[in-house]
Amino acid sequence: MDNNIFFGVPLDYLLEHEQLVGRYRVNAEVFVDGDVLERLEPSRTARARALLDAHRCRRRVHGPISDMILGASDPAVRAACVARYMQAIEFAVAMGGEAVVFHSGYDTLNKRGLESAYRDALVASLRELCAAAGKRNVRLVIENTFEPAPDLLIEALEAVGAGNLGLCFDIAHRHVFGRAPLDEWVRRCARVIEEVHITDNAGAWDEHLAPGAGSIDFDAVFGLFRTHGVRAVITFEPHSEEAFVQTMGFIERHKSYFSG
Repeated sequence: MDNNIFFGVPLDYLLEHEQLVGRYRVNAEVFVDGDVLERLEPSRTARARALLDAHRCRRRVHGPISDMILGASDPAVRAACVARYMQAIEFAVAMGGEAVVFHSGYDTLNKRGLESAYRDALVASLRELCAAAGKRNVRLVIENTFEPAPDLLIEALEAVGAGNLGLCFDIAHRHVFGRAPLDEWVRRCARVIEEVHITDNAGAWDEHLAPGAGSIDFDAVFGLFRTHGVRAVITFEPHSEEAFVQTMGFIERHKSYFSG
């Protein structure tokens, strides 16, 4: 399998299913939400690292999702979110991780009409995180979630201007929550896309189906990647072992997507 292919896995699941690592030997993007970081014991981190080291698996980290608002107008809330992501960076260092994926926390329900203020606060957060991650030789990639168009993320990346900051393009999030066309997202983001998250859905919710089980046109997606020169780490995020097996089949059937 291409060594730039990863699979997302929660830390707890990884440690509870160690035999699967030996069976499949795939690179891991280890997910730690805020509650996991709050109670994390160093011994668990050491176990996870030793397990992945033993099977020569590369690893990345997906930082917290729940309650994270990096562009919060309340300075105390923003500071708490930055502090939690600082923990994720330290977890990545302890794991030997190459990068940390994180979300901006923007949503149109609460922040509509407040995009500029949100962007400014987000930029301030990113500068703090990039400075800390840079000292630890860790890259950061910010993932699209509820953003309807790429403007907020592109403007934030350009304003920060950090050499260790890029974009994680989540195809399934764009399919559900995006309003700008797919080709606009890829064309405008191509130069900063460092990672791509792949699951599938029917367009109504982020179901985390195996690719091919929903309505996303992956021929179109990967065709746009080729057209615009996107070369990125690919991370699949199945939420069950059944979806994992189906995803492995998808990779086998579509090797051309991941070559070159």
